[in-house]
Amino acid sequence: SKKSLSTQRAQRTQSKRRSGVVIRSLRPALSEEEARRVLAPSGVSGWLQRWRKGPLLGLAAVYIPYRLYRIEIDDRGRKGTRYYAIDAAAGNLDPYEFAGPSGAEDLVEVTTRNALPSVVDEVSTCMLAIESIRRQVYLTGFFRLRNPSIAAEPAQAEFHVPYWVGFYGDPRNLSITVIEAVRKSIEGAKVRRVLSTWLAATGLPAQPVEP
Repeated sequence: SKKSLSTQRAQRTQSKRRSGVVIRSLRPALSEEEARRVLAPSGVSGWLQRWRKGPLLGLAAVYIPYRLYRIEIDDRGRKGTRYYAIDAAAGNLDPYEFAGPSGAEDLVEVTTRNALPSVVDEVSTCMLAIESIRRQVYLTGFFRLRNPSIAAEPAQAEFHVPYWVGFYGDPRNLSITVIEAVRKSIEGAKVRRVLSTWLAATGLPAQPVEP
């Protein structure tokens, strides 16, 4: 019956949500235990952090989608190649620069419910990659550019960057701290806003820590 088919589809959808999706992620360099030590340190620094933020209530691995572009720069016959990755979740995070496409040894398959969706279309991320490199080459004086020609093309399939997210304070009014799990860097307000928006959309109360 139609009702039975509808029920079956709903059950399959719920099952997929529980099990998560399979993504390709950069291999993290920071383990959960190491992230926990950073986010909830011991000693005096840990006491001061708990006094300021509250206790660490939880820790989660979260993944943000990126697209990598090969960017060709040509200025009066002098050429250069750069590889920039742009986030597909919001399009406003700082780009990542890579030496080249990631090899199989740099990527792992992960099944997770904590992968942000890709909502920025590929044309937009490509243009963002071009604009990012244009700003960068002018700032650095790359090639002493006058009127460079800049073109971009996809360098590999979409992948995710892993982050560790620590939740602090009152469950009704959470704050978060974010560590990028490949470069082991504490992230700033841009990443916190993107993750907090996604958390709010999923029904989890969270707000970014003030910069």
